[in-house]
Amino acid sequence: MSMPKKSSAALLLFLLLASYLVCHAEQPRPGGRTLRYRITSRGLGVGELKTVTSPAPQAGNRAVRFESDLAIDANLLFFKVSTRSREAAVIAEQGTLSYRRQGQENGKNSTVEAALEGEAFRFKVNENGVPRTVVVPRSSYDFTTMDCPETTMQREGDTMEVRLLDLEQARVVKRKFHWLRSEEIEIGGKRLHCRVVDFSDPNSSCRRWVSNERGVVIVRQDGKGKSGNYTLRLVSVQEGPS
Repeated sequence: MSMPKKSSAALLLFLLLASYLVCHAEQPRPGGRTLRYRITSRGLGVGELKTVTSPAPQAGNRAVRFESDLAIDANLLFFKVSTRSREAAVIAEQGTLSYRRQGQENGKNSTVEAALEGEAFRFKVNENGVPRTVVVPRSSYDFTTMDCPETTMQREGDTMEVRLLDLEQARVVKRKFHWLRSEEIEIGGKRLHCRVVDFSDPNSSCRRWVSNERGVVIVRQDGKGKSGNYTLRLVSVQEGPS
């Protein structure tokens, strides 16, 4: 699997997997749900990711609020990066309604603010003090990176290609999926049945273990590229306030 030259893509792509859990998931319990992940590279711990989902009704319709906090510090011969980011989104049954991300990587700051307004997603992006705006028509994409399209595949061995709105990059890409097999992974004494899916697009390429028991959850994700290899693993699930 190959990764883009931009180093953030090799490490932050799993942030773009995050609400993947929301669009096809069951409504969280009133207190919400907290997932905690450990990030490793060649067996060494390099960071942590926490995600929280909670109900967020919009005009009486079912919707979910997603929030994440990421911290990575690695200064290894084979893997060097320092990253902090916070992400938030609101996702309804019809798709992502709003998105916000604040991040710092190796001293460089960036923010993305976006919302679905009428028939277009409107972005305000600022990278190291340089602002730009982007408008993406709703008709130009099938899913956003806050969705989990692979859950729509019907059987092992299936492949598909979708038009995906990359919310971090504010552009539409084509993402290819391949459901390789099914496996069970144990988390906190409970075995979760997972789909093992490879996906790739111009910004990311990885293997993902996805469970849709009691809502869609990313259980594991492996990435490989020029800036280093990583593994993201779910270590705990907490129902109620974090």
